[in-house]
Amino acid sequence: MTYPSTHKAIVVNDAENGVVVKTLPVPKLNDSEVLNPTDWKHVEYFSAAGDRLGCDFAGVVEASTDPDVKVGDRVAGWVHGGKYKDKGAFAEYVTTDSKHVWHVPDALPLDQAATITAPILTVFQTLIQTQGKPWPPANEGGWIFIYGGSSAVGLFAIQIAKLQGYKVVTVASPHNFDLVKSYGADEVFDYRDPKAVVDNVLSVTSGGVSIALDTISLADTQAITAQTFGKSGGTLNVILGISPEAAALRPDVKFVYTLLYTWFGKELDYRGRGTGKAVILPASKTDYDWHVESLRRLPDLVSKHGVRAPPLQMRGGLEDIAAGLEEMRAGKVSGQRLVYKIGA
Repeated sequence: MTYPSTHKAIVVNDAENGVVVKTLPVPKLNDSEVLNPTDWKHVEYFSAAGDRLGCDFAGVVEASTDPDVKVGDRVAGWVHGGKYKDKGAFAEYVTTDSKHVWHVPDALPLDQAATITAPILTVFQTLIQTQGKPWPPANEGGWIFIYGGSSAVGLFAIQIAKLQGYKVVTVASPHNFDLVKSYGADEVFDYRDPKAVVDNVLSVTSGGVSIALDTISLADTQAITAQTFGKSGGTLNVILGISPEAAALRPDVKFVYTLLYTWFGKELDYRGRGTGKAVILPASKTDYDWHVESLRRLPDLVSKHGVRAPPLQMRGGLEDIAAGLEEMRAGKVSGQRLVYKIGA
């Protein structure tokens, strides 16, 4: 199959809102890669001018060197947008390692598939890989606290935790209470009253939890989450850096910080702009293998075990993404994911 030599993609620039649509060469295929048709924090803190943006994608394979991923297959996945000049999902064509896509079940629309990969892999990394808990379905029992239940990661965390056999208590805005309950939450409280959150969680769980995931992971949210643990402590997963002040509140709670980008199995230079300190994360074959195994299991979790995509709002095309990034930066996107159709 032939495809154009150039395509349109969103890249970082140093003016206006930090992004611009450019016409660029279509990335070349390497071995084990597929070619087929994501975030403001990268624009704000990490990306250099010219880096392509966008993480999650879904589409139809147009070229492949892997016999297990064929031309015409419906696939979804994610790439490390905002880090490289030739990787980014906000583009008409995306290249990625063929082992890092999953086949989308026939009954699942591509727009929904595009909302799934990165957030659910974050849940797999936290609640399964680092917690050492079983793949669902399982029968763990007990309670788990999830801070930020209406976030994309939170909605998947609720579903996976329920499939693992937990009861789920979470927090959200009152207008999202019905949403998080519809995804399986047993109890939900208003995050805007931190003391009441802690008191309520300790009450409904009869003394506190031993496992928690903070999907927001700011200093104050980590502090609240740490205080929901019972007297025996436990493990708290965070997806931003660990707050020393929060960790000091509960020395018996093990804080675990993970970064999903390590699952690409490459050394990662993760320093922010304007900082002289390099943050180098080594390449990990173990993380690469977790990535592959997670994507292998994902279609069955959707088709056989009822894992649902978060609510979505369809927007326009490539030229409209910058406005969506601004809305996210301003905190105006809640309880849903924005999806853009790029190309035919």
